[in-house]
Amino acid sequence: MSSNQVYTLQFISRDTPSSIYILFTSVIDIQQAKMEKLEVIAVGQVENLGSVQLSVSTHKDIVKLCQKLKYEGKQLKSLTNKLTELFQTNGKSDDFMEQLIHYFNSEDNDQIKYILNQVINQAAGNSKPDIQFFYTILDRSRLNEESQESLLEDASSEEVDEDLPPLEPTSFEAKKAVETLEKFIPSGSRVIPMKYVLSPVSGIQISTLKPGDKIMIQLLKSDSSSQSIIESMKLETPEGQIRPLPGTVVASKNNGVENETVIQIGSDVFGKIYEEENSIKVRPYSGEKPALIEEKRSLSKSSSRGSKTSEDSGLLITILIALGVLGIAMTAIFLFLF
Repeated sequence: MSSNQVYTLQFISRDTPSSIYILFTSVIDIQQAKMEKLEVIAVGQVENLGSVQLSVSTHKDIVKLCQKLKYEGKQLKSLTNKLTELFQTNGKSDDFMEQLIHYFNSEDNDQIKYILNQVINQAAGNSKPDIQFFYTILDRSRLNEESQESLLEDASSEEVDEDLPPLEPTSFEAKKAVETLEKFIPSGSRVIPMKYVLSPVSGIQISTLKPGDKIMIQLLKSDSSSQSIIESMKLETPEGQIRPLPGTVVASKNNGVENETVIQIGSDVFGKIYEEENSIKVRPYSGEKPALIEEKRSLSKSSSRGSKTSEDSGLLITILIALGVLGIAMTAIFLFLF
């Protein structure tokens, strides 16, 4: 297969009971098995998506519609940001992309729906949306030609687009708001989802995080790659909980009240956390291993139990002595009287 060929994937997800409608488009580098460009938006009204025809609309058409809706403030911002983050993470995951391309090649549409639904559920909660998708192989030059034609067609509709800012596809190399920190993640690194361990009283405000800061984070199960890391580090408890672990801040950026931070937990394991409120506080790393902290807590409880046992024993001896003295006194009185 030519290195100039790419996959384009587009889908619409409709979850009518929850009033969540998602429009997505991406360009996939087949040779590197990576999503090199993507755009996604979540809206609360299906009418906002218009009459998109996935088999007819180009990648550029959908990019322009997504960004137009964002410009008009019709997106569900938090959900859109979460979906963007998840698809960017999975778009760099070898496991996820190998599966996706394999299902493309084998035309296994049920499995394609299944893995897309898994990502959506991570962002929107468990649901069974109606997912319609379209994918095809295109030559890069043809993709560019279609984009140019789409731009010319949209330019003729001045009443819709004359006041909109220039629209460019979202890409991992050139995205202003979300992608500025991507350069801090080395090529070939494993990128897995994670979240902060919060500490509202004595924690560090994330707006003040700087490179080198060590904070506590928790890994999230999302695919076989993240699951294997959790298992190799023995982070999962018998109850199924994931133990927190320390991570090092590589880069952190505030966009207004929003914050993005890249965190490293190993030589080649990274994560990117997005928060809409940069005023939240996270737990700093105290320098002790989580296992040692748990061990100290256990020892403290054992010591407390031991101390309580000693106190109980001493009290019992005192009571026995008192009863003995009382018995002797009563015997003496009885003998004296009788």
